[in-house]
Amino acid sequence: MNIWKIIKNEGYNNAYLIDQNGKQHFDTASDFKEIKDDPSTRLLKIEMTDKGYPDIMNYWGTFGTVIVNSKVKALIERYYGTLQTQFLPCICSNSQDTQLWIWNVCEYHDVLDIENSICNRIINLQGKEAIKSVDKYVFKKEAFDLDLFKIYLEERKYTTYLFVSDRFKQLMEENNVTGLALEKVYSI
Repeated sequence: MNIWKIIKNEGYNNAYLIDQNGKQHFDTASDFKEIKDDPSTRLLKIEMTDKGYPDIMNYWGTFGTVIVNSKVKALIERYYGTLQTQFLPCICSNSQDTQLWIWNVCEYHDVLDIENSICNRIINLQGKEAIKSVDKYVFKKEAFDLDLFKIYLEERKYTTYLFVSDRFKQLMEENNVTGLALEKVYSI
């Protein structure tokens, strides 16, 4: 059994937020820690590649989120509808007829085995030692019961990566979802 993290897919389209003047900007990470009712529609621009539009696209706005099309949105809603997941509607400035969403998962679990993981620590603004990032993940047994989740780094919500199971990976493969790139981070 494996745990994977969703990573940037090289060679595929990248989508990023733009303002009304076409200038690129970024969402704040705090926008993606909690489910928000009635999320605002975001304006995207997609950098075109010769591979065309995949079902899942890289999102240059917030780590731990990706852009998905209607096919992937329907799969996630059908199989994972009870989880803390939201789809933020997007309008694409260079492809008005394409329905896209920023897929955000707010399903956080305390499943990282911090004692056995290799973590980078810093002194935060409050003067306390805190985990900044993780170089090597070791997960608790309970993590293998989850299909998609984010983690806590001690008491902090870690929005940088979305983790998925072999079951999720298999579901995407069986449905010929394109554009998904995964990196195996832990196995038992």
